[in-house]
Amino acid sequence: MSCQLSFYKVLLSIVNTVLSLLGIGLIALSVYELNSSTPGTFEHVAVVVQIFIGSFIILTSFTGCIGTCRHSLSLIWSYVMCVGFLLAFQLYIIVAAHSTDYVLNARNDFNNLWSNYTLNEDRISSIETSNHCCGRNSSLDYEHIVGAIPKKCYLNQERTLENLFKEGCLEVLEENASKNSQIGLTVKWIIFFLELCALGLASLLGINLRNKRRREQFEN
Repeated sequence: MSCQLSFYKVLLSIVNTVLSLLGIGLIALSVYELNSSTPGTFEHVAVVVQIFIGSFIILTSFTGCIGTCRHSLSLIWSYVMCVGFLLAFQLYIIVAAHSTDYVLNARNDFNNLWSNYTLNEDRISSIETSNHCCGRNSSLDYEHIVGAIPKKCYLNQERTLENLFKEGCLEVLEENASKNSQIGLTVKWIIFFLELCALGLASLLGINLRNKRRREQFEN
């Protein structure tokens, strides 16, 4: 029994450590994406939700580690309930992610910005600078708006043909949305399966620890 409990403790500690690292990585990635997303858009809301999930994963893993080390049944069962909540929420997020067209959302968000170029000029300039793109479809779009290609469409704002951002921002944002959605789904599925393992291991640890204490009381 002692070996079995030690085995569960080691495995659960490893899973919790990996989950904590994934939670930290998810928060770091979300903060980076938050700075490049437009407030009020679907992307911005999704990033905020990711930060919440990452924080909750870290707190839950911390609770699991303490409960495991101290052999605290109350903490272990609290951990089981938290992981169960995370699993349900994570499953909902995965279903929502599979049914969401992130490329379409990115396209619509940028088209809305471009349709009010004067009002959103600063935001569009930030997107162009961070993604090394120019205009909606190409730098030629500016010939219809301001009559010339602005300096922001050049690397380091140096007006040379080699430094010109040749890709349109719409295409770049669609490619980024497609890539990020695939990475995001992969990370979500990995976290889901690790949480499932954590739930099973914590439940087994709690049951075995409870049975051990009952036997000790009976023997005494």
